Amino acid sequence: MTEYQTLRYSSSPVHSIYLALVAFPIACFSLTVLSDIAYWQTSNLMWLHFSEWLLLAGLVFGVLAAAVRALDYLLYRTRPVWLAVLGGVVVLCLAALNSFVHTADGWTAVVPYGLILSIVTVLVMIVTGWLGWRGGRHA
Repeated sequence: MTEYQTLRYSSSPVHSIYLALVAFPIACFSLTVLSDIAYWQTSNLMWLHFSEWLLLAGLVFGVLAAAVRALDYLLYRTRPVWLAVLGGVVVLCLAALNSFVHTADGWTAVVPYGLILSIVTVLVMIVTGWLGWRGGRHA
């Protein structure tokens, strides 16, 4: 990426909207792990419902962020880091699968598959963020 593209990319108003939107899935999917652990420890259905709503909110904002990122690509011709894009798609797919798992009743909605999917989603999210940061700075 040239210096000009980096400056133009970082000053793009669409990119600013993307950064604001992408913070929501990061927070929601991370908090899903905590609410799943809370449910695992307490068996209080409130935590299961929190996880379901966090997954839904994370998916909605994740899809919106992806749409804004695609718009940024189309309008400003910024080159995305394709490994990070692929990682983002994997994160959204894992979260969607996790959302389906969390629709089961009670204990089986979280233990063990819901909790495992939540943890794997966050781990893939961390790797995706690292790939995006590394690729965006050193490409």
